Amino acid sequence: MDVGTLLRRGLAVVLLCVALPVVAATANPSEPAAIAALRADQSRTAAQLEAEASRLRAGSQDPKFRAWATLAEAEAANDQEHAEAALAGLDQAIAQADALKLPDLRFEALIRLSTILVNRGRSKETEAVLKQMQAMVEAGDNPRWRAQWLHERGVLERKQGRFEEARSLFLQARSLFHATGDAVAEARELNSIGNLDGRTGRFSDAVAMHGDALAMARKAGDKAETARSLRMLGVLYRNLDDEELASRYLLEALSYVEERNRREAIALHGELIGAFTRLEKLPEAEHHGQQAVRLAELSGSHPNKVNAFTRVAELRLLQGRIDEAEQWVERANASYDHVAVRDKTLVRISRLRVLAARNNTAQALKEADVVLADVRDLGDRILERSLLDLLSELQLRAGDAASAFATRKAHQQLDKELAIDVAARRIALLESSLERERTEAERQLLQRDNDIQALRLNRQRVIAIALLAGLALVLAGAALLYARYRSALRLRNELRASRDALERVANTDALTGLANRYAATRALGERLGRVPEPLTVMLLDLDEFKRINDSHGHQAGDAVLREVATRMRAVLPPGALLGRWGGEEFIAILEGAAGREPGAIAEALRAAVAAAPVPFESKAIPITVSIGVATAFSTDDMDALLAEADEALYRAKNSGRNRVVYGGSPVPAG
Repeated sequence: MDVGTLLRRGLAVVLLCVALPVVAATANPSEPAAIAALRADQSRTAAQLEAEASRLRAGSQDPKFRAWATLAEAEAANDQEHAEAALAGLDQAIAQADALKLPDLRFEALIRLSTILVNRGRSKETEAVLKQMQAMVEAGDNPRWRAQWLHERGVLERKQGRFEEARSLFLQARSLFHATGDAVAEARELNSIGNLDGRTGRFSDAVAMHGDALAMARKAGDKAETARSLRMLGVLYRNLDDEELASRYLLEALSYVEERNRREAIALHGELIGAFTRLEKLPEAEHHGQQAVRLAELSGSHPNKVNAFTRVAELRLLQGRIDEAEQWVERANASYDHVAVRDKTLVRISRLRVLAARNNTAQALKEADVVLADVRDLGDRILERSLLDLLSELQLRAGDAASAFATRKAHQQLDKELAIDVAARRIALLESSLERERTEAERQLLQRDNDIQALRLNRQRVIAIALLAGLALVLAGAALLYARYRSALRLRNELRASRDALERVANTDALTGLANRYAATRALGERLGRVPEPLTVMLLDLDEFKRINDSHGHQAGDAVLREVATRMRAVLPPGALLGRWGGEEFIAILEGAAGREPGAIAEALRAAVAAAPVPFESKAIPITVSIGVATAFSTDDMDALLAEADEALYRAKNSGRNRVVYGGSPVPAG
């Protein structure tokens, strides 16, 4: 579908939404109530529902009833991942619908047929089904049908990696469902849009979409969409590296999963494997891995198997069990030809990780370049970020420092772009909080003004009655005004303190207490614009920090970061700014002055870090740092200055680490 067609149809949807009254979603006119209740039932297993649908069909002589029961049987078979039985049942339901002239039954069967085919990567067949749906939509005037067709079309576009086209279709479907009053369907579209926003790095938009969807689903009492909304939020916070919050959302989502919704349970267990692994809760990760595999094997679904098996493969790699990880990847690869583009990419990335773990660097590099190109075509920025990290590590192993540097720069640029969205969301939240506090304070002051005015009017009336009574009221009013003045002053001071605290939070790294990347970047820009003498930037990266996390755990890594920050802060001269640039990387900004020779200060920083191991529990963890130094002379190009320091840092790393590189030549450790 070309862009012009999408725009014309989008305009038609908008016009229809303006003209359409808000009414409840129209039910299928020819569907028997007993079958509608059966199809909506989430409390029983799919096998139980299939048996009940079969019993109802066999016990009825009404051809329409039997036709709808056939559809219910096919849907239950699909829920059990019995694809061939489901497809055969749907073909039968469509034939019966045509014979009995039941267009609503035909359209419902086409929806299910599209869903089954697209989830199995059968795009051409899905396209043919969507054309049949489109013909029915354009021949009638049913907004619910149009919304459902738009949704199914969006799913196909998403599966084929055309995210922007898919997002446009989901937005149109959402507008129609909103106009028809179908809150559950609208929540589904919001989740579909938020899913795409999260994959493409628009985190703030994704949070808003999933939050609105969750509120709608809970209000409507729909457990399936509530579970999906919570899972989407959990996945989103995993991408933001907040595994604690993510795991809480994911576990809450599990409590909403009903008997029939096996696919949702598999997806949730898969995400919990990753979350608990990152939190170093390996028994919990193992439990959810076993649950995901059990449900995937029971389902027989190829997408479910890929989801579960690749997650378990990653867990085995983190446990150092490479042979078992490779076996799980091979099991996932058996479903490769039966899944959509993104699931195929997950299998290929898992294979790359196994090759890297086996030090098969040449083969891994060859495959990684191809996978990266495909991921970029897919538009999934989260997968791209993960793959760039792996690729740079492989290039360094191969001794290709130049390519590793270029890949790392691409990774940092993507990190920066993604972080901009996160920072914007946090700043917006802070501004919103401050605005609410200001509004409340102004409201209270206005109320006090009104109270004062009322007191004045009352005083005038009382004076007219009796001078003595009026005098008493004036004194009482003065006391009240004084008390309220003190209260207003206290509230303003509290508001100012709250604002200062929020600004500190927005500019401070929570772990080390240093300036965060946002604050350091802003400070660098300000100093470049006003400092007449040379300005020096140092980028400092802890050596072999991943080894510390892998050997001693993330708590040990955190302790090292805090101690290193303390040591470097003690060495830097007054007025210098020290910040955490990201991960194990720091930044120092130093204005030129007498006694502040940058090379000497950088060497002092290096020596202070390496002076003694960092104590953690009963261990002593040795640590060193590599430093890249760059100085700006009469320039305000911040990006060029940072790039020069970054390049120097990479030369320090590639020259053996634990050294300073400044002015193009490394200075070895003393």
